[in-house]
Amino acid sequence: MNKKCFFTLLSVLLYFATQAQHQPANKGLTPELMRSPENQVFQFMQSGVCNAWADSSKTNSTLYLWIPETCQQLKGLLIMCTNVPEQMLVGHQTIRKMCAANQLGIIWGTPTFMNFRKSTNKDLKQPNMALEYKTSTDFLQQMLDGLAQTSGYPEVATVPWLPMGESGHLLMVDALMEQHPERCIAGIFIKNNHLPPHNREVPTLTIFGTSQEWGQDKVDMRKRWNDVEGAYNSILTQRRANPNWPLSYVIDGSSGHFDCSEMLVNYMTKYIDAMAKARIATKGTEVTLKPLTMSNGFLADLPVPGHENKPIKSFNLSDTASLPAPWFVNKSLAEEAQRIARINWKAATQLPAFVTDSGQTARFDFNGIPKYTPIITDDDGITFKVKGFMLDSMPPNFVGAGETLPHVPANPAIEWVCGQYKPLGNGQFRICLDRTWSFTANYVGARQVGNETIRPIFEPCGLSLPKNTTGKPQKISFDKINDVKAGTPSIALSAHSDAGLPVSYYVVAGPAIEQDGQLLFTPIPPKSKYPITVTVAAWQWGRNKEPKIKMAEIVKQSFLITKQ
Repeated sequence: MNKKCFFTLLSVLLYFATQAQHQPANKGLTPELMRSPENQVFQFMQSGVCNAWADSSKTNSTLYLWIPETCQQLKGLLIMCTNVPEQMLVGHQTIRKMCAANQLGIIWGTPTFMNFRKSTNKDLKQPNMALEYKTSTDFLQQMLDGLAQTSGYPEVATVPWLPMGESGHLLMVDALMEQHPERCIAGIFIKNNHLPPHNREVPTLTIFGTSQEWGQDKVDMRKRWNDVEGAYNSILTQRRANPNWPLSYVIDGSSGHFDCSEMLVNYMTKYIDAMAKARIATKGTEVTLKPLTMSNGFLADLPVPGHENKPIKSFNLSDTASLPAPWFVNKSLAEEAQRIARINWKAATQLPAFVTDSGQTARFDFNGIPKYTPIITDDDGITFKVKGFMLDSMPPNFVGAGETLPHVPANPAIEWVCGQYKPLGNGQFRICLDRTWSFTANYVGARQVGNETIRPIFEPCGLSLPKNTTGKPQKISFDKINDVKAGTPSIALSAHSDAGLPVSYYVVAGPAIEQDGQLLFTPIPPKSKYPITVTVAAWQWGRNKEPKIKMAEIVKQSFLITKQ
């Protein structure tokens, strides 16, 4: 074995050994609890400024690009931006494995390239969404052009897109589908009953979580979750009016706005895989999109109230008139959508809650969900505990306040949803800054299983993590990182706080992860353009107990990986 092959093999082995090192501490935890913002690899990044908004303001955005490590030619890009579940989705190993199999890259916009308030028509005093969408997609293309040049994968500028979005970034999916339908493999709308404004050609998957937590205090949340008739009828109306629109639909009665369970992650992964195989065609280096042969798909009515025990049918135009049901690209996805909806829609409701550090129940007053600031008392200054329990009665500010609530006799599992901390197990978390700082929200959630008569439920909780701004200031000294040759397995990082507190690190961009003060290099995609820039950040959170110490200013430095 020559020296180059030896170092490449050693680098790969170290990378997977590092991943394995995370497992023992998390042994026995659910896949949801294994989610973490830590060490999500993005090899390249591109920052840009948009000053084309209608009010002449400027927006700064950064796109991060992940390319599968063995990919010779990209055939498409998943596109997501900072919101709630997206931070988990862009690093989820199930999704990345599927992307590698289909030669799909992932674009992660944080801060986002969208700007929802900068395209106001000053004469009409209302948003001009068409202008917003055009400005946003033009800005996206500008940064993709930059990534095409720096990554060594020129096709980044031209390959098709598959946008995915939740909450406000449903509008990002709208923008790409409306402005460039010819370039969209499909579009995925996560958790809201949302459809694109006009486009009725691009394949669309809408996942509706019926247990909406926003405003759950304003209505009887025990009844709203199974009131799905109006939402589902709107979908059937669209299928009837647009029989050639490949519109797929999933109704999840166990989750609402915030949650994206492993069940739904697996469904989205299968959908993306099926759409990539059905739509992407290559001829040499040219990638094109094939139209779907809809007659090869399946119609599947969902077994929600009023539609129980409906069949799956092969698709043809005459079926559409008699059965205006959602369309699915294969029978497996149709059957799984029916399984997800086949629940006890008459089940009773249970409700998890959270205990603050003072022993009080966190109030459900953040638009109907709990929110509080955890007190960090551990000696490391960054570890804290989140406690959940099941309520015996409706909260004071809810419709039906004080009325009895049943619950399954078990403690809810506490999960990381998004934000600047990683789960350690048993409700314990540690602050873990990453490339999204400080552009993302911070949420955990309490997940409780159900039984035959009580529905499962997921309750989110917003955590405020204010910076330590009082006490003695501190400063980080970060030793220079020298350039390295490709094939180098790892290097040591060295940074110090003048307050004597331990310094932590994260990789902003580059083919590397950080582990215990070591930078471990991950396999480099074969067409990557050298030199490759790696940017690493050093941070120290400070201490909020005496003697108090302020958070240090984050120090970043970059170095190059050069070709052997």
